[in-house]
Amino acid sequence: MRRVAVLAVAAILSGCAGLKTGQAPRYYTLEAPAAPAEAGAVRNEAVLVLAPATVASFYDTQDIVYSRTPGSLAYYQFSRWTEPPGVPLTRQLAARIDQSKAYRVVAIAGSGVGGNLVLATHVEEIYHDAAEVPGTARVTLTAEMVDTSRRVLVGRRRFSASVPVPSHDAAGAVAGCRLAVGIVFDQIVVWIDELAAP
Repeated sequence: MRRVAVLAVAAILSGCAGLKTGQAPRYYTLEAPAAPAEAGAVRNEAVLVLAPATVASFYDTQDIVYSRTPGSLAYYQFSRWTEPPGVPLTRQLAARIDQSKAYRVVAIAGSGVGGNLVLATHVEEIYHDAAEVPGTARVTLTAEMVDTSRRVLVGRRRFSASVPVPSHDAAGAVAGCRLAVGIVFDQIVVWIDELAAP
């Protein structure tokens, strides 16, 4: 009798595994909503260089992260980002700051453009808090501005956003994370603008 039960469980598990292996992965871009166009003159003639964003190790992957219980994290099995988060976040943040006209030139380190002001960002978390249905997207970044010519820390701040997701799945997580990233970018741009003031 026990042997029959074990065989039945094995058959059920193999059936589930067969269904999962046939499922194709889905890939999502991590794109923040576009910001409204800025009007006005450049507010600081300095060149601002963005260092490539660093990312906390568990999030530094193409896998999309979720949490069902406090203190635990996991990856969605068949849904992934097209790039690890640090890559698109660096590119989009540079474009967003450049659009704000806070600095004369905004460039990413390694592009051949040099400057004394360096902005470094670190992604502390970017995940779907799925403890409740449908859950919340949470994004937290730390940014610090350094004047390398004077070896001075100009400013350091932590930015975070929490956005309700539209559905309790990876697609909902992606939609929420995109909005949360946009909110964090807006917060960083306001801070950057304050630092750019003469």
